[in-house]
Amino acid sequence: MSLDQHPEFPAGWDVSKVIPGELHVPDDLSGEDIAPGIVVPYEYRPPVLSKAGSATMVVAAKTGRACGLTARWFFTGAASVSVLGWRYVRAHDYQETIGGMSKSGDWNKTDIIRKKRWRFLGWASGLTAGLNLAGWWALVKFAGMTATDWSWKIPPTLTAAVAAAAVTLYGRYRINNPGIAPEQFIAEHDDPNSDEPFPLAVCQSPGQVEECVSRALAWEGIGTRAVRALGFRGKFWEIDVVLKGSTPGKVNAVCEQLDAHFNIKAGGTLIDPDPAESAHIVLRLVTGNPFDDMPKPRVHAPNSLDIADPHHFGRCMDGSTLDLVLEGLRILVIGVSGAAKSTGVLRDLAEVVTACHNAIALDLDPVKDGLREFDGVMAVPPIRGTKACEEWLGYLVKMAKARNTVRNRLNMGDTWVATSEHPAIFVFVDEFIYLSPTGKELFIELLRLAKQSGMYPVAAGQDATSDAMGDAIADSFTLQIMLASRWDDIRIVFGQGAAAKGFRPDRLVPAQNKDIKNDAGQSYIKGPGLDRPLLYGWNEHSRSGIQQAVADRKAAGRPWFDRDTLQAAGLLHLMDGGTGEKLIPGDRQIVVDAIEVMAEAGVKRIRPEPLAEALAELNPELYGDLTATELRKLLREVGVGAPVPIGDIDGLKNPRGYKLEALTALT
Repeated sequence: MSLDQHPEFPAGWDVSKVIPGELHVPDDLSGEDIAPGIVVPYEYRPPVLSKAGSATMVVAAKTGRACGLTARWFFTGAASVSVLGWRYVRAHDYQETIGGMSKSGDWNKTDIIRKKRWRFLGWASGLTAGLNLAGWWALVKFAGMTATDWSWKIPPTLTAAVAAAAVTLYGRYRINNPGIAPEQFIAEHDDPNSDEPFPLAVCQSPGQVEECVSRALAWEGIGTRAVRALGFRGKFWEIDVVLKGSTPGKVNAVCEQLDAHFNIKAGGTLIDPDPAESAHIVLRLVTGNPFDDMPKPRVHAPNSLDIADPHHFGRCMDGSTLDLVLEGLRILVIGVSGAAKSTGVLRDLAEVVTACHNAIALDLDPVKDGLREFDGVMAVPPIRGTKACEEWLGYLVKMAKARNTVRNRLNMGDTWVATSEHPAIFVFVDEFIYLSPTGKELFIELLRLAKQSGMYPVAAGQDATSDAMGDAIADSFTLQIMLASRWDDIRIVFGQGAAAKGFRPDRLVPAQNKDIKNDAGQSYIKGPGLDRPLLYGWNEHSRSGIQQAVADRKAAGRPWFDRDTLQAAGLLHLMDGGTGEKLIPGDRQIVVDAIEVMAEAGVKRIRPEPLAEALAELNPELYGDLTATELRKLLREVGVGAPVPIGDIDGLKNPRGYKLEALTALT
């Protein structure tokens, strides 16, 4: 056996699979237990130049990546700083703090802040230039540099480097936190492993909102199976919650505590139970006014609407429109002082009603000024005081009873069909609770009679107790609206258990004054198709806009009480054609009734005795006890004069009586 450690391979051998190495012969003194003749492979060692090249490439790659990241950070920071600068000089932060620009004072204050900030930027720029100039002077004075060498470039270069470093660092912060806007910041909150609640304001992502809600509910002893943030809707977060071992009523009971946990405004935690799943609710956490961006409403053209069509009255907090069909609605509006009953809900309703070609309206208010701005387009001038309200409610009850006869005679069907000739009648009664007991009884009778007669009462008041309303009639209204109200009224108006289902108008805050509006104009509604505990914001018509609309509608002409109704109710003396000027004064009703009696009998002359009997049959309530002597006296007082010879009639030779043409001449 050859001991040559580097033998030559025979020619033609395939050496591709040969492992290069050397034959290892251990020294006897080494003590290594290695068998003689083992082959030890060579360890691969790249050349020194190859190592240096690889290191250079690594350095170049790392340096290039660092430069790329630095550039990316810088440009991201510059873009974010530009956003911050624009927001600063335009005072957007101030506008968000005050909740938007709602009055002229807000605009003036914003303009002052903008000018103040521009002045600050001017002073800051001047100060920076001064510091650079001082630095250049110090280099020349104390560092031995000359004024014409690099000394003048060093201070501004240093300032620019500091600014670029700050912008780059901010850009790195922005890239590492892409879920927040440039003007936002990451707030520190409790240990993520803690169970303590933390404010909603520190949340910058849906995941943090879910954690925030889970902790708050758990802290109040409300178990959950799932909490999922559905999204931020501009002014509120919407969170889907599946409860575990709890009910929506239990969540509702701790809403005030949840407000504090989330640190949002009082009444900002709203619940919306799922009627199909008892353990499923949607939480809405309100962080601002969801209706502050509602566009200003425009008034409608005269006689351009129909009560059978849906009309726009505002917006729901979920963004959908509030559209109502007025035909068939009997409306109850409850809200404390400052909740915007008259200037909000009633004004919106009256604006639409007085623009309908087939509806008229009356404005009753026993103690206040009601809807005075609509004077001129209501069917009659404003009705004020308990006595006047009581009198007109009596008239309206008579009309409601009479319309059943008229409806059948005109073949309208089961309910009144409103047209320009036979319009529906909307009766607005503000401050309902101040009606006299008789007035309340008449209103309740009207409410119960009016369903089929095309007469739709609208009652508004500060509370809905049976003592205040005269009877438990809240459920007799087809549409119930609650603005900021008392807790006790929720069950009366919306029904038993309504509060546990999320209807909480008691948590709405009324306006303090014209500048501090709080939740004025916001309401909960129950009616046809409206059964979810959502907030609705009503249109806010300006008084000047209403005044212009009233002038236009008055000039165009409005429908009025139909003669058929007045005649059937024995109220023809109310006719004035809608002009506001009586064609027949009220004390001449007897003349109108006498003409009607003679026309129906087909006679042109009549004696006092049969005329008194015919009038008693026409209107027993008014003329039931009328004698011929009293008839002569009444007709003399209204200008008819004494009876005159009327020729042979009723078997009598030329008795005295009244001629149709003489009576007609007085009208």
